[in-house]
Amino acid sequence: MSRGYTDSTRTWAIHTYRQTRDQYRSRLECCAAIAADVGAHTNTVVRWVNDELGRPRVVSEEDLPQRVRDLESEVRRLRQANRELSERISLGT
Repeated sequence: MSRGYTDSTRTWAIHTYRQTRDQYRSRLECCAAIAADVGAHTNTVVRWVNDELGRPRVVSEEDLPQRVRDLESEVRRLRQANRELSERISLGT
């Protein structure tokens, strides 16, 4: 069941996001702080911000190191899976 938030709450959250975004390392961190203030789930505030400002098109500079770590981890996982599959094929099983 969804909680109904007033238009003024949504407007305040978006205004606060615009005013304070540069004080946080990421969009998500800023939205989480705002969500805590209004008693909403972080995803609710993220959705409001995305609806108003659009989804981020590029990875922000502050999010880039985490994104690189995530992608490097995915590459390691895929390489390991590829090695395992290659070994299975070479063994004929």
